[in-house]
Amino acid sequence: MSQLSALSARDALQAIGRREITSTALVQACLDRIRAVEPSVRAWAFLDSERALAQARDRDQMLADQTLLGPLHGLPVGIKDIFDTADMPTENGTALHAGRRPAEDATVVTLLRAAGAIILG
Repeated sequence: MSQLSALSARDALQAIGRREITSTALVQACLDRIRAVEPSVRAWAFLDSERALAQARDRDQMLADQTLLGPLHGLPVGIKDIFDTADMPTENGTALHAGRRPAEDATVVTLLRAAGAIILG
């Protein structure tokens, strides 16, 4: 399947469910696309490639073991820098909050993780 990073969320989830693609391949394609366009787009305040790939490998293994976390199992997502993420900096787009590390996730992040999404940054 070409252009994995161009798939809609629905199409990506269906392809993962049918095992036509892996979460690892999808995350890698998204990371490759981010690296290609980020110098001109500058959309990412923080990106954790290694953690995202590790989570994708875990999701793939879970799927092989017939265990799903939820309806977003293996789907990579980006979190706007105004939503707290306990394992990533959340700086709210301002130097006033530079280096801020929240103690817990915002509710939306908690729900995304519980549904099986992979947080890229």
